Amino acid sequence: MKLKAFFCAVLTASALLSSGASFAADTELLPPSLLAPGSTEMVPAGKFKKAGPWVIGFSWPGVGNTWIVQAIKEAQFAASKDPNIKDLRIVEANWQPAKQVADIEDLMARKVDALVILPINPELVKAQIAEARAKGIPVIVYSARGTTVDSTVLFSAGGEYFGRVGGEFLKDQLKGKGTVWAFRGVAGSSDDTARYNGFRKAIDGTGIKIGAEVYGEWNYVKSKQLCENLLESGRPVDGIWFSGAEMTRACVDVFKELGKPLVPMTGEGNNGYLRIWKAHGLKSVGAVFTPGLGVGMVRAATALLSGQSLYTVYDSDPKPITTTNLDQYYRPDLNDAFWVPSTLPADVIKTTFKR
Repeated sequence: MKLKAFFCAVLTASALLSSGASFAADTELLPPSLLAPGSTEMVPAGKFKKAGPWVIGFSWPGVGNTWIVQAIKEAQFAASKDPNIKDLRIVEANWQPAKQVADIEDLMARKVDALVILPINPELVKAQIAEARAKGIPVIVYSARGTTVDSTVLFSAGGEYFGRVGGEFLKDQLKGKGTVWAFRGVAGSSDDTARYNGFRKAIDGTGIKIGAEVYGEWNYVKSKQLCENLLESGRPVDGIWFSGAEMTRACVDVFKELGKPLVPMTGEGNNGYLRIWKAHGLKSVGAVFTPGLGVGMVRAATALLSGQSLYTVYDSDPKPITTTNLDQYYRPDLNDAFWVPSTLPADVIKTTFKR
């Protein structure tokens, strides 16, 4: 009888463990093509379970480009459809690290049930994350790979993979030699640093040289002026690496306006960029950085608060956009501000981004 009881206990425990793992695996934060577990470690089921409705604090580093605008809109739309979310409190730090620290502290003072953070510099918000976790608040953080952040759940996307996609493309196009320009994002941003590092690693050991390096801040207007200055200076360029497609679109416009032959350029899933890629037969590749990441992070927060088990790390490394699959992503019926792939319903996309 004792032996039988022992085996029953083992089978029961095994079933419970299997059920817990399945529970985490069945919690789809984003489609598998966009997001996959990046660790085997999981947050225990029930650890943050709390009766709703909940208030979720969301700290953004800043605004300034259409990707961020769409990502925030997607997160707000998803929250509006969830009856268990009482309020999604979104704040943005205008790309000022000190303000982001104050923003996070203010959100905690306002008694949020969960925190979602896209840090400008993860190192500068470690104390606030530790304070939140000490209070039993689950913290979901987006950051590039390799960042040491003691979050409850970490979302890793873009980063070195994003930069490597573009770097490998330019290496192939230029056959390992030539001069390229590098258009970076916001100076000091961990995401830009990671993207740039991925690009540099891809061209390391080749004959490719960086002839100019500027910060376009992921902004069309600023990047257009920078690209115009570089072109008019007569500096040689065989290809251009970009940390974001708003900057690529700006530079393509400058090349066309000045009557200069296009060189290979890297981009990402921005509809305006995909439009000119197709229209001008540009040699390009597009890393996929979905604006649905904000939605996935909000879903992670609600999953934890409802008692579900999640993996501690999720990675987003979708296959890039190439000439062969460009038509699967480009939407000629939508305007240039639309980013793919989106989590919004088809009718909302058509209404919001109609050309």
